[in-house]
Amino acid sequence: MVALLLIVGAGLLWLPEKISAEAYKAAFAAFESYRTAHPAARYRYLAVVDFSKPSYLKRMAVIDLLSGDESFYRVAHGKNSGELYATRFSNTPESGMSSLGFYLVLDAYIGDHGTAVRLEGLEPSVNGNAFSRDIVLHSADYVSLGYILLNLVTFNGPRIGRSNGCFVVSPRYIDDVVQKLSRKGLLYAWSKQP
Repeated sequence: MVALLLIVGAGLLWLPEKISAEAYKAAFAAFESYRTAHPAARYRYLAVVDFSKPSYLKRMAVIDLLSGDESFYRVAHGKNSGELYATRFSNTPESGMSSLGFYLVLDAYIGDHGTAVRLEGLEPSVNGNAFSRDIVLHSADYVSLGYILLNLVTFNGPRIGRSNGCFVVSPRYIDDVVQKLSRKGLLYAWSKQP
């Protein structure tokens, strides 16, 4: 049984990236609205997080707005937002949930989880507490194929770990993500859930 679970887990490594057309559409609509309201602002990258997808997929796309190139990453959701899927969202401090909506990516810094970037929620009722909640983009070892396999063999499903509400990527990719987004990026988190 364990061998079968390991084979299934290894197959997850080769699954294609998954960002829905609806997530892209919502992200670019929010981006256009923001650009109209802030015509002098210049941004190079837009990150789109599709929380309607399971956490074992690479459900965050970082889009180069000049070239159109995209890079894909696994990204964790809040521990109280759900298990394999994020289904609950909150802007409330100490909720342990992810927040949806549009974010401005601020400065990079070195924190408890190493390199990270601060986020400012741009939608007051949806994510306006992000900065005061310390919702940031950082890395952790629980965003990895190894953690997915561990969850498979312990019958916790093929999921990565979960955060306290932060956007969390693999330590292997944090430098790339931070280099692209810090001070020149925006992030949009989407789900079918209200």
